[in-house]
Amino acid sequence: MISLDVAALTMGEAINIAGRQRMLSQRITQAYILCGIQSDAQRHQKVLTRSVQEFERNNQKLGAFPAAEKIKTQLEKVRSEWQAFKKISQQPVSRERATELFQLSNRLLSEAHLYVVKLQQLANHNSAELINIAGRQRMLSQRIGKNYAAKLWGISPEDAESGLQQDLVEYSSRLTQLLESPFNTPDINRNLLKAKDHLSYASRGFEGEMKISEQRQIQVITGTTDLMLRNMNVITAQYAELLDSRETPIQ
Repeated sequence: MISLDVAALTMGEAINIAGRQRMLSQRITQAYILCGIQSDAQRHQKVLTRSVQEFERNNQKLGAFPAAEKIKTQLEKVRSEWQAFKKISQQPVSRERATELFQLSNRLLSEAHLYVVKLQQLANHNSAELINIAGRQRMLSQRIGKNYAAKLWGISPEDAESGLQQDLVEYSSRLTQLLESPFNTPDINRNLLKAKDHLSYASRGFEGEMKISEQRQIQVITGTTDLMLRNMNVITAQYAELLDSRETPIQ
């Protein structure tokens, strides 16, 4: 659960929130592209609107987090990229704007990721890396969806295709890494196994094993990647609790 009281924000929560910014950069772009593919689907517009609003709120929380004062310069870089990104995301959908947003999303993601890494370094605790990795899995679930949607609509097709394959490989590899962590609780392991099942199901769609219409395939892929997101969100919060409890030794 993300704290609404910035003064009470813990380092684990801050890393979790900063990691959500990575995810939101990809989720917003995916929703924008899907609005172009399925212009009558109001759900995508709602996801887009809510995600933009959350990114703004998260920026405010992170900017007021006193323990991260030393890395404020990196947060300013995130905010700078966000302004350009947000401007495009609020404009009427077109392939040209979607292509621009696709590229900007990669730049925003890069700066947001660096901020998470710097927070992890400030935490100086082994479970902070687990929050980072689990949070990155959230991002990957949405970048998989973004690249899939971009490929369908002909947005940077070569980048979308190669990115999709790389993301699937990284998600699987990182999942294995998390499953091998000695700090996992039984609940964390159960949720990680769910994530493994979600990935297996989504991969069937990408590999063309499902003989269904394109519209149905979009529903299956986006629905499954959303399940991946929600499950990894729970896992990330569980790792954040490990950090805040300080139950594991500092390396």
